[in-house]
Amino acid sequence: LGVPAEKRETIFRYDDTNPEAESMEYINSLREDVDWLGWKPCKVTFSSDYFHKLHELAIELIKRGKAYVCHQTKAEMEASRDICKAKLADPNFVGNPCSPWRDRTVEENLAEFENMRRGKYAASAAILRMKMDMESPNPNMWDQVAYRIKYVPHPHAGDEWCIYPTYDYTHCLIDSLEHVDYSICTLEFESRRESYFWLLEALDLYRPKVYEMSRLNVAYTVLSKRKLLKLVTSGIMRGWDDPRMPTIKGLRRRGFTAEIMNSFCTEIGVTRNENTVEYEKLTSVARGVLHERSPRVMAVMDPVLLVISNFAEVAGEDVKEWEVPNFPHDPSRGSHTVQMTSTVYIDRSDVRVEDSPDFFGFAPGKVVGLKYSYRVEVTSIETNDQGDVERVVVTAFPPDASIKPKTSVQWVSTHLNVPIETRLYSHLFTTEDVPDDEWEKALNPTSEVVHPNGFVDASIFQWGPVPESAFQFERLGFFVVDRDSAALPSIAPSSDSNVENPKLVFNLTVPLKDSKPKEKGAPTKSRKEEQAKAAAEKEARKSIAPVDMFKPPHCDLYSQFDEDGVPTHDAAGEKLSKSGIKKLKKDWDKQKKLYESSKN
Repeated sequence: LGVPAEKRETIFRYDDTNPEAESMEYINSLREDVDWLGWKPCKVTFSSDYFHKLHELAIELIKRGKAYVCHQTKAEMEASRDICKAKLADPNFVGNPCSPWRDRTVEENLAEFENMRRGKYAASAAILRMKMDMESPNPNMWDQVAYRIKYVPHPHAGDEWCIYPTYDYTHCLIDSLEHVDYSICTLEFESRRESYFWLLEALDLYRPKVYEMSRLNVAYTVLSKRKLLKLVTSGIMRGWDDPRMPTIKGLRRRGFTAEIMNSFCTEIGVTRNENTVEYEKLTSVARGVLHERSPRVMAVMDPVLLVISNFAEVAGEDVKEWEVPNFPHDPSRGSHTVQMTSTVYIDRSDVRVEDSPDFFGFAPGKVVGLKYSYRVEVTSIETNDQGDVERVVVTAFPPDASIKPKTSVQWVSTHLNVPIETRLYSHLFTTEDVPDDEWEKALNPTSEVVHPNGFVDASIFQWGPVPESAFQFERLGFFVVDRDSAALPSIAPSSDSNVENPKLVFNLTVPLKDSKPKEKGAPTKSRKEEQAKAAAEKEARKSIAPVDMFKPPHCDLYSQFDEDGVPTHDAAGEKLSKSGIKKLKKDWDKQKKLYESSKN
């Protein structure tokens, strides 16, 4: 917007015009979230603080002949809007979309508005509407509602009012009253520009500049408040702070810090182009930040006992201590000590009864490294009647042995550890672009996988873990302490016994690297190859007229279309949902721009 950094100030305003949709929980939660993100507004205001001024302006609007009290029902108003739509489609259509109360006198409207304020009408019996333009091609100009009756106390303003202003009436007026330079909205509000400026002009008020930007759409998730609310109220999510939720509180609980979120937003920038940001971009930013902030510790999520049969011979003592770097990439940041005895825990995922060429963990006869300590050879793997591995027996090589294993795995002491529960999180939905209509069917049933009986090395206590403390579990990923963890001891235990405390709970923030499933034998393509392929496909699409894009030979999924070529029925003849057609229309608009760009 060209505003120098030193002159940028923002106002934190609660648009709390609807008392039924507001609560102190939401108000306090919003403030907590923006404080956590580090945002420092120049002032905090409430739309409800302006209720008296907004009421005065409504009276002034009536006096200027620009507002009237209407008694149409919701169904009657919908019928009026249908007439407006019909007249736009056919100028010869006969019908009057205007309210029968539209031409009331100023005196009558003032009296009726006062009756609304005094509570002389039922909740839906009267509204104040702006006298705009019922013949406009813009539906936002079809006499919007300015005030409605609600016999509900307001969580911030109290019980003084029974009439409340609408968002469309309030937003532009308070922008003007607060002398906002730029009112920044998302693109779906672009069509409201006309009504925004109409009201300010009708009252001869200062007009702020308006700028619209595209919404932040992220793959594999939804940001619709309606859909997120359903996930919470239906019990699919445990609350607004469930680590799978794309809310500030959910992301925070999962381990995404304010630094990560601000860096992510800075990196993707602001655009007016409709786009969906890959979720991997967020996880990539998170790894960069957490790599420098998270000390390394060893943990196992699904423990299997490993016995070193010749431990006493190789170690020369009952307990062996090893120094482990806190940050392997930066030795200057210190180290911590881990203890080993003849038995340790390894992770079940690193053990196989039957070996294969692409597996480098514990299998019969295999040589594997135990990180920071010995290299060992598997002598036997013991299973129960169900075939589950119960114990792995190995022999250790002397430290000066020249043998080199292909991998080294993490391990945890059996006598000095902390019980943990690990919660692994993946995409909330199974598809990148979640459908509008049957979105619940796309929910990922494995978006949360819990391992309740793991262990982490007791050396973790030297960092005093508390909720939101971040660690890198070696070879596993970046994890954060969840608030479900029980009371934590202030220092690490020093005796030869497990910590006598309830387990810690850890949430997976991000794995160490993104891995997408790939078909076996599928060739690996470079990023340049993928980009070149995408560019070639885009170039080929330039020759397709938008009216033909959903028809054979380009597509065979639909059977009926509107005059522009947008599908209305699927291949089986079933009528598409409104949301489905709306999405296809967006794709049609993009193709239209692409097609026209090739003609210029």
